[in-house]
Amino acid sequence: MRNRIIVVLVGLWLAAFTLAQPSLALYPFSSQETLLGVAVTERVASAVDDAFEVFGPVETPVLVPPLVVESGFLNPLFFVGNDPQALNVDSLDGAAVVREALGVDAVLTGDISFVGGRLELDLYLAHGDDLQRYLVTAPEDEPGRLAARVVDILERRFDVSADPDAVYTIDLSTAYGEYVRALALTSGGFLSQAQAALDVALSAEEAEPAWQGLEQTIAAVLRGDESRDPRLGAAIALSAPTLGERDVISYFERFAEASDSLLPQVWLGSLKSSVNDRAGANAAFDQAASYPYGFAARTLYRLSNDLAGGTDDLAELLTRETRSALIAALLGAQQEGDVELEKAAARQLIEVAPRLTYPYERLSFIAFDQDEPLEAAKVLRVATALAPDSDLYWTNLGWSYYLLGRLELSEQASLRAVELSAEQFIAWYNLGLARTVTDRLGDAMDAYAQALSRDPDVDDEAIIDLENALDLYPDQAGVHYALARLYEAEGRDDDAETQYELYLERGDRDTFVREANQRLEALRAPPPPIEIVATGRLGLGPELVAATPFRPGDRIFTAFELSTPGFELPRDVVVGLSLLPGDAPTETGETGTGDAIRTLTEEVNIPSDAVALTIDGVGIDLPNDLAAGSYVLDVRVSADEDREATQRYTFEVAGEPSLLRQLVSRDISLRDLETGAPLYRPRDVLEESVDDAALVDTLLGELRNNVDTAAEVLPTIDEGRFEGLGGGELFAQSDAEDIRDFLDYILGQGETSNATFSFVDAYAQWAVDGAPAE
Repeated sequence: MRNRIIVVLVGLWLAAFTLAQPSLALYPFSSQETLLGVAVTERVASAVDDAFEVFGPVETPVLVPPLVVESGFLNPLFFVGNDPQALNVDSLDGAAVVREALGVDAVLTGDISFVGGRLELDLYLAHGDDLQRYLVTAPEDEPGRLAARVVDILERRFDVSADPDAVYTIDLSTAYGEYVRALALTSGGFLSQAQAALDVALSAEEAEPAWQGLEQTIAAVLRGDESRDPRLGAAIALSAPTLGERDVISYFERFAEASDSLLPQVWLGSLKSSVNDRAGANAAFDQAASYPYGFAARTLYRLSNDLAGGTDDLAELLTRETRSALIAALLGAQQEGDVELEKAAARQLIEVAPRLTYPYERLSFIAFDQDEPLEAAKVLRVATALAPDSDLYWTNLGWSYYLLGRLELSEQASLRAVELSAEQFIAWYNLGLARTVTDRLGDAMDAYAQALSRDPDVDDEAIIDLENALDLYPDQAGVHYALARLYEAEGRDDDAETQYELYLERGDRDTFVREANQRLEALRAPPPPIEIVATGRLGLGPELVAATPFRPGDRIFTAFELSTPGFELPRDVVVGLSLLPGDAPTETGETGTGDAIRTLTEEVNIPSDAVALTIDGVGIDLPNDLAAGSYVLDVRVSADEDREATQRYTFEVAGEPSLLRQLVSRDISLRDLETGAPLYRPRDVLEESVDDAALVDTLLGELRNNVDTAAEVLPTIDEGRFEGLGGGELFAQSDAEDIRDFLDYILGQGETSNATFSFVDAYAQWAVDGAPAE
């Protein structure tokens, strides 16, 4: 009996040891040299793979599940830092949110810097509720020592043993560098480029056996086959161009079957929602709700789809003290328009994660909406301390100070905003306002000029602020002048006249009295004529290539200078182009007097204070069936009060339509798949040797060079002229007629212009779609 007890206890101990193996997600460390960060992360992952269930640098960033909101899908990491355009993972809060989202035991994130000949890794570890920051250093020429020291930290922190034979050497100039490049490309969704890098890596003598796993998984997913690693396969499936949404769902279903994690259920809920599988999405989200992030994701999904339980779940989120739950509560309350709940969520998030700026930002906007500038100033002072380089927060702090009457502080905050970003035109408006009401009209007008130079469209709120200042600061005559200038810039000439007159009744500064009189004189004078000065140019495409005579189907552009000598141009003009037959001249020598063959009009906005402007970028298509002969392009520029300027060009049309010329003239650039280099250039239309036949041969060569790739990644085509062909067969059997039909299709899409894309990718998509004619 005693021996039996011992056996049972040993069995229980072994089971506990197995269950105790923690899961660890390694988010690729950021670095000025992207591959260096990925390499250090990979070396750590390889060294501790037996000690942890490891989410490697490919899966970790890809598998953070999005939150479903009314406007689409949001990555929670956008709300962690102070840059709403970036995924903010290199912080304790970032590591914590990644851990919550993936449902793992621990997460490492970090940022590598070059400091005085050494490497410094700011390392962030989230393990449960415990957050730790470490500074790891190594000589610049020994980056592998960073990885070794990170592994030491993990061994001590989790009482585990890393692989004693682990390799930490990092030399990115070797085959290992190509493998690391493949990891980075795979994580970014560039699978064909990743395969090319893996081909190089695996062909080297020093290739490591483990590298084949990534290559085999990518190839399997692109074929639509099962992968040996369901989690990695699901991550790669998200960016596989050969898979449809339902194919991706099948990969996450396999991930769910192979894992006890509820992470794939969150993805399945979002994916099934996107294909309108409401029942499947509901079931997946219900399963996912057993872990905190899944519950947050289900709450937003229910709210966005007006499903029962969403409101109750939103209230429940406030009782869950995780960052992601409270971020979701903030988003949900904002979506529902529940201001009090949003404020409560923001305040609670501040308690849980006081370094996050997003809750302070939301509280400031709510305070502005509720006319509570003091509350706005309080939270924005904290936000600017947390994110001292945020021009947005300094701009808004300056505005809150203005509303509080703290004009000196308002100016200081606004100056800080424009120091951080000269393009922050709202801060320039705030500066102009603060200086106007403090009797510094010259400095104020300089600030307003800066605002208008950044965005010539006058901000409506800036005008409202000055209108309010008329009542708030009735002793400041300069408000009338500043308001008049903004009215005039907005085209409200009558209102501008009124304000100039009011200023002149009270103004006592010679400079601005003189300017106000000049502006009034200009406003009251008949509008000056507009004219096209000098001889304009006519050419093929936006580059105005002088490829004359033109051919039917060409898109021809004109460029000319519009001027109003001694005066400002109007803010808006309409450019009209008319293609006219070049018939015999009249008695006055005028040609092009017949009916227009084709017309086009386009509105052009002109910057304020401009006295001359070159107008280009307006083009008209010559019909494909246009007969050879002489033609006239009539250019008419119209402005308000019946002002008009005209110019005419006579040109010749000869020859047959040219696919090359039509592509060039529409600024459509087809690129090589591997290098991204253009397959033709605008000046090619001037070379007799580069004609349509040469273009077609080039494009056929591009297809032939990618037969193997197409065979691996393209599905069998199930409709249209290529029905039944695989990708390799498609690229091998396509002929000149197919190429010409594809180019006709591209050119037939009226919205396709000023576009750059891979020819191979576009041709494959056209074929898979059934090779439509239009």
